This record gives sequence, C-alpha cells and structure tokens, in this order.
Amino acid sequence: MGSMTLPKELPTINFSLQEMKPGSSSWASTCKQVRHALEEYGCFVALYQQVSPELMNNIFGQSRDLFEVPLENKVKNTSEEPYRGYIGPNPLMPLYEGIAIDNVTSPQETEKFRDLMWPNGKTKFCEIVDLFAKLLGDLENTVEKMLFKSFGIPQEQYELLARSNSHLLRFLKYKTPEDRDTVVRFPRHTDKNFTTIVVQHDVAGLEVQTKDGDWISVESAPSQFLFMAGDGLQVWSNDRVKACQHRVKHCGDKTRYSLGMFTFNNGVFQVPKQLIDDSHPLLYNQFDNRGFIRFYITEEAKKAESPIKAYCGIKT
Repeated sequence: MGSMTLPKELPTINFSLQEMKPGSSSWASTCKQVRHALEEYGCFVALYQQVSPELMNNIFGQSRDLFEVPLENKVKNTSEEPYRGYIGPNPLMPLYEGIAIDNVTSPQETEKFRDLMWPNGKTKFCEIVDLFAKLLGDLENTVEKMLFKSFGIPQEQYELLARSNSHLLRFLKYKTPEDRDTVVRFPRHTDKNFTTIVVQHDVAGLEVQTKDGDWISVESAPSQFLFMAGDGLQVWSNDRVKACQHRVKHCGDKTRYSLGMFTFNNGVFQVPKQLIDDSHPLLYNQFDNRGFIRFYITEEAKKAESPIKAYCGIKT
C-alpha cells in the first residue's frame, strides 16, 4: 500500500541558487531536503547549473572518443583495486564497457590517463575533464556537508572524513543488444563506495528502486544529475540512509554513454555517536571501504544476503 503514497518521480533539489551559503535560510532548507530525500529514497536529482550545456557536450564528446581508443591502450587502464581499471564486455555483462580515472580531482592523474590512452596527445581532454571533475567534486562536498549538518554532526567531523575521500570518474558505455527482447543492460545493484553522482546525456535508461520495490525512471535533462548513497554511507548513517538500488534498463536502439563520479573513503570510520540511540541501536562495526571492496569479490560475500552486513554488521 505504501507505494501508492510515493510519487513516481524522485525529489529534485536545486543547488544552483547563488544565495545558498552556509548559515543562510536557503542552505538550512536545502539541508532538510537532502536528508529527507536520502532517508526516503537513498538518492535524489540534483539541479546543478554550474555544469553548463557546453561542458556536458564536451565531456561526452571526449567520452565517445575514448571508447574508440584501441583495445591495447584501454587495457593499460589497470589498478590493484577491484573495479577501478578498464572493464570490457564479459559473459556476465556483455553490453557494458567502462574506463576509469582514479583520483580524478588531481590534474596529474588526468594527464597520466591521457598519455596512456593517447600517447600522441589529445586536444582539450585534460582541460575538460579537470573542470568537470572539480564541479562534481564541489557538488559532492556540498551534499555531504549538508547531510552532516542535518544530523547535527560537527563540521570538524565532516572535514576529518572528507580528508580521506578520493574520487573516481568512470566513463560508461552500454551497447545496443542484438536480441531486441533484452530489457536490462546492467542488473540491479548498490554501489560499494560512499556516494555516487551519475550523469546521463542524450540517452536515459537509469532506474532506481523505492523502499516498496517500485522502479522509478531517471530522465535525462540538462543540468540534472542523480546523487546516490552507496554502501559506505549506509554504514556511516547506521541504516538511516539505505544504499540506492539501481539498474540500467532498455534505452532504445542507441548506444548509451554515461558518467559516474564515485566517492571512496580511504580511511576507517565508524558510526557517529549522534546517530546511535534507543530507536537506532548500533548496527555496524568500523568500516574500511577498500577492505569491503576486496571482501565483496570473495565467495563469502557472494553467498551473503547482505554483503555489507556480512562484512561489518554487528551480529545479534
């Protein structure tokens, strides 16, 4: 019955207001919106006009060029960490291809990546990616500051956590299936990091699942980005915010390009004392994001009903 009370669209929160600064009335009201949306849906649509239509066209133009790079160059995008390097089509995900820049808010990392993909150089790639990554990083910082504020967590605790954060930008491509009856291009899952910003362009297809099991389509629109909670935020919030279940479904007969900015916490944190009370007893031990990702690929995690609870949940 609960699904009848929820709108078939996600909340949209405006982060483009010029007067929205800490301490202002618009900042306070937006803090409440952020917390409500994340607690109710695990995600929301961010209206963020700081990313211009021109920049969007430029970053997706670079993305299309990137997937035309020879395979022998793409496979040089490697990492010792799971899920961070190049991921090509495979039997489990035959329509998916992804390439990532780790620590993307560092211009030196963008340059290193460009030189791997294009040894002879690539016009404007670094300039476009650096600006795009900075703006999305600013949005992620703002949202997390607001969430901490709304929960009554001191600013210094946010700053301590943020110092351990890093950002990974993944370029994503979903091919058109040969079998026209294929509906899902990427199956239902939660992200294993702290938060994610998903950027769609001219082809939509992203869907998120509500608490009641309904699916909501996320439309592609100018200056709109989906902000999602990952497993790390679920742990930090002591289950007040649940990681967003999402998938990529049928998106017509076009190849779909999208981008994901993934925030990882590289330290070890635990649930803040402010989020523990009689109604919300402590549910998790301390959390190591990198340790969890390594655990997630083990047989134990694959068999677990909830990998995150198997990894650091308090046994009752």
